[in-house]
Amino acid sequence: MVMGNNPWWGFVGVSVLFLSGWTYFLPIRFRMDSDGVQKKSLFGTEVKKWSQVKSIVPDRYGVLLSPFPQPTRLAKFRGLSVQFSGNREEVLEFIRAHTAG
Repeated sequence: MVMGNNPWWGFVGVSVLFLSGWTYFLPIRFRMDSDGVQKKSLFGTEVKKWSQVKSIVPDRYGVLLSPFPQPTRLAKFRGLSVQFSGNREEVLEFIRAHTAG
C-alpha cells in the first residue's frame, strides 16, 4: 500500500519502527566490574560508576540503576538500564554487592 501516493512514507514508517525497537535488533554489551557498569552499543558507550547509583529498580527484563535515592520519573533518563540474559539472580547479586541498594 502506498500512502499519500509517495513510497517514502513507507520507508519513514519502517525506519521509525526500527529505531523505536533498536535494542531488540542491534547487539548491546554490558560489562560490570568493581568500578561500575559499561553499556556498549552501536550508538556509543555509557558508563555508570557504583558511587553514582543511589537505588536499583529490578523488573522482569532487567534492572534500572538510578542516580536518585527515591523513585522518580527522571530515573529512566538519567539512570542506566541493564537487561538480563537468563542470569537475573547473578546480575542482581553482583549489583547489590557493589551498591548500597
